Amino acid sequence: MDLRQLRYLLATAEELNFTRAAARCNVSQPPLSRAIAQLEDEVGARLFMRDSHNVVLTKAGESLVDDARRILDMVDRGMERARRVATGLKGTVSIGFGGTPAYWLWPMLIRAFRASVPDVEIRFVSMPVLRQIEALRENWIDVGIVRLPVHDEMLQTMLLHRESLIVALPAAAGDDEADAQRPIGMAALSGRKFVTYSPSRGFNYNADLRALCRLAGFEPEIVQEGMTTEAVLGMVACGEGVAVLPADAMRLHIQDVVFRPLDVAGIPESLASVEFALAWNPASLSPAARELVEHAERLAPLCLPLQQAIR
Repeated sequence: MDLRQLRYLLATAEELNFTRAAARCNVSQPPLSRAIAQLEDEVGARLFMRDSHNVVLTKAGESLVDDARRILDMVDRGMERARRVATGLKGTVSIGFGGTPAYWLWPMLIRAFRASVPDVEIRFVSMPVLRQIEALRENWIDVGIVRLPVHDEMLQTMLLHRESLIVALPAAAGDDEADAQRPIGMAALSGRKFVTYSPSRGFNYNADLRALCRLAGFEPEIVQEGMTTEAVLGMVACGEGVAVLPADAMRLHIQDVVFRPLDVAGIPESLASVEFALAWNPASLSPAARELVEHAERLAPLCLPLQQAIR
């Protein structure tokens, strides 16, 4: 089986006429018919039922056509990427750089991107995650990493990373490593004061915190709000309250803060973890930025949850 056969197969499946398929492929009909017959021999099944009037795909043919379409699309995209690299794709990509994605997710993506497309300049625009939706809408940045869901018709997103939640608490006498391993439920936080992120468009930690507390039977007393994870954890360290955060926040190792896994038993899946996605404005995406998006698509399966990524 070769790419030529797959292209002939796809053309014939879409035209359902050998003469038109041959013309589309710029060959005469006999070579196309022979290629289809050879392909059927290799598969060991009829791909088309044909008579003097009709050509119809068999079930085996339908299955192979679906795979052929994916294979040819992947090959075509790979050839286009190779052409871009060979011709020295240039330009500048502005990325929104901040929040927990800056700890490991952005570095992993950027290192791989630079290795493949070294002539593209990366411009890091420091900003918290909760500002990146606005920045994308206003074309201040080309690409950002945002928290899902994003309800914005101007933007496209691609899921990169899903992680669990942890509770950050002020360190107290007697805290030990065993405590850090024991999950804590939301009900155990009833009566505590809370520190959380500032509410912003498309950034729903604040609303999720209230939903988690209500599921546990109480209303949270939110006493402080911060724009960044560093700010939230700093206020926890000062003893202002506790915080429910993405597990990547543990990477900061803030002094006088202890972390406990959140017990998510009985909590809806939509509230039990957080999802981060690459986001961009397709109406203004440059070729260089599009290349970064395509790199991220290939690397997305490697963006593991925190528990796996930091081992």
